[in-house]
Amino acid sequence: MIKIGAMNNPMKNLLREIQWIGENNFDFIDLTLEPPGALAEEVDVESVRDLLNKYRLDVIGHTAYYLPIASPYQRFADLAVDELRRCFIVFQMLEVQKVNLHPDELAAGILSKERAIVRNIKAIERIEKEASNFGLKLILENSLRIFNSVKDFNRLFESVDGVGFHLDVGHANLNTEKNKTPELLENFADRLEHVHMSDNKSGNADLHLPLGAGLIPWNKMISALKKSGYDGTITLEVFSRDKRYLLASRDKLLEMWGED
Repeated sequence: MIKIGAMNNPMKNLLREIQWIGENNFDFIDLTLEPPGALAEEVDVESVRDLLNKYRLDVIGHTAYYLPIASPYQRFADLAVDELRRCFIVFQMLEVQKVNLHPDELAAGILSKERAIVRNIKAIERIEKEASNFGLKLILENSLRIFNSVKDFNRLFESVDGVGFHLDVGHANLNTEKNKTPELLENFADRLEHVHMSDNKSGNADLHLPLGAGLIPWNKMISALKKSGYDGTITLEVFSRDKRYLLASRDKLLEMWGED
């Protein structure tokens, strides 16, 4: 059976975020290490571990989407890797097995798409080795502008064998005429390690709406996931000040997943 998790809001106190996720009976936390509330070097690892054990929460590692891993300024790219290494230390201490990474989309706004992809692949190869040194499986999330197609991911997987696929169904619905989830699953189900879900209204705005509040045909997305044989972790990236929408999305996901 699938496991459903939630992400801590890095703008808020990390321990209180973990407590809420645990008290509301999620299976795991998608632990994002970002400032101001969850900067890796300031995380109280022992207190985090105590809460995780108290609520029996598993952990998927999550890193900041805005790290300039493919910056034309190599010094910036090196600093981004240094920050990721600090995250990897924390994740290793918490016995995390998987950690996500986002492509550096900003590089695609500075360079040509081709050059941005090449620089990203080189950076991901480097970061995958770093993650492996800490006993972590690196998984790359499909993005909005690059690594949002079968072609882009084929290039990555041909170059970096150790990296896994992290499907964001919401991202797959942006900058496209139809959601790319079924196509991505048809090609990379064997590499799929984790899934993010949130709704949006297509276009280019990543709204992180509750499931059913946007235009994504969730019955088709769930059907494609089940057809692929996936039965792992799903994070609901529903970002609302009223967390009842997150809880309602969990109920909706469980209902849809249980349907034939």
